[in-house]
Amino acid sequence: MKHNPCIIAIFGLSTALTAPVYAEHHITARDRTDIARIEAYLNSLESLRSKFVQSSGSRFAEGNIYLERPKKLRLEYTRPSHIQVYASGFWLAHVDTELEAVWHIPLKTTPASFLVRDRIRLSGDVTVRRVIRSANGLSVEIVQAAEPDAAKFLMTFTDKPLSLRKWLVTDSQGVSTSVTLVAPEYNVAIPRSVFVFDETKFERETQ
Repeated sequence: MKHNPCIIAIFGLSTALTAPVYAEHHITARDRTDIARIEAYLNSLESLRSKFVQSSGSRFAEGNIYLERPKKLRLEYTRPSHIQVYASGFWLAHVDTELEAVWHIPLKTTPASFLVRDRIRLSGDVTVRRVIRSANGLSVEIVQAAEPDAAKFLMTFTDKPLSLRKWLVTDSQGVSTSVTLVAPEYNVAIPRSVFVFDETKFERETQ
């Protein structure tokens, strides 16, 4: 399957055949307590609506994100305004209104899939590599258990109370893409129409 380069920038996807090796970190009893807190918090989130700022190297983008568990996601880009992303179910659709083209990729191949799971677990098919603490924040770095050196996903929260504020995806080539939430709202009602994509508006599709 061929991917539009914009998808790679947005989701940190990579087709590299080799991957860097990251140092292992010891998980302490305190870490396990915080991991359990974060897991419970993520499972309490039914929806998210927020403005966001995204950066990857010299690339910059911004817009609005809508998320509803399970498996519903919308990235409404305002800069660049011709890019839109929809997910509802198994597939993620990347829309370029300038090219009048749509690219489909399996939702599970994107870091976004972790946040829209029916049940979020920080164990099993993912592994917490380390817990990072700051004066008023908490971060967890997770990797795929089957391919721990393929990519990493770092989520950052404000603490007391916990609140998701940012995530950073680093792919197997070492390219990082960060998404920072601006004025996020959690567990709010989102109209169903937000997640509906009318593919009939586009004349051609690339896969």
